[in-house]
Amino acid sequence: MTPKIIFFDIDETLYRKATNYLPESTARAIRALKARGIIPAIATGRTLAALPDKVRTLADAEGIELFVTINGQYNAFRGEPIACNPMSLAEIERFTALFRRHGWDYTFVGAEKMASSSSNPRVNEALAGIGPYIVDPDYYRHQPVYQFLLYIDPAEETTLNDSGELGREYHAMRWHPFSVDLLHAEGSKARGIRSVCAALGVPLAETMAFGDGLNDVEMFKTVGFGVAMGDAVPELRAVAQMQTGTVEEDGIYNALKKLEIIP
Repeated sequence: MTPKIIFFDIDETLYRKATNYLPESTARAIRALKARGIIPAIATGRTLAALPDKVRTLADAEGIELFVTINGQYNAFRGEPIACNPMSLAEIERFTALFRRHGWDYTFVGAEKMASSSSNPRVNEALAGIGPYIVDPDYYRHQPVYQFLLYIDPAEETTLNDSGELGREYHAMRWHPFSVDLLHAEGSKARGIRSVCAALGVPLAETMAFGDGLNDVEMFKTVGFGVAMGDAVPELRAVAQMQTGTVEEDGIYNALKKLEIIP
């Protein structure tokens, strides 16, 4: 299969967050894809405001123009938004009231900024390597918000789930020992991919994705072919069509060569 679009997760796929490492081979792979008319895309839980500098440089230098961000809640092609799904004001105020009752810190995730309820060591540790943020408890009043980052440990997550406030409409996805993504139950990279593919007229069967984490599982179930990185979680490996090497092992470049997608 020669895909029309290939979606790349960022952390531990394109880029190793802990060491700020992005292999040179990835840029070569992106150039080779574009030379064949294949669209390289980024699919991430991050907001555009929180792209690592090396990933932003890669995107600018190699002309990556398609982005599925904030777990599919904000998507853009050539700088224009496609099928975005902000939270409603009523939903935001309901959740912030809950968080304040429990003394939980949180961050609003917008398309261009992250704005936290406060600044403290727990927030700073969770966001280390993710990106800068401002402190603005009223951010949602003047900018769209697409999801929350909520700073809670597993015991507090049980309290959240038992509160009844999530209902069937929202869910929490853990990404850090004391932080979860809180977003609409329909929010996922898969939702964003379906939206951008529909907008661009690309059948899902003619797409591919690379990833490593739990928030890539639905993406792999949506695209035509999924490639799990060498240190991917077992849940993702179970739904992948192929496993490749790690970031440091040039996993993306080698998989694309093995599949004869690039020369």
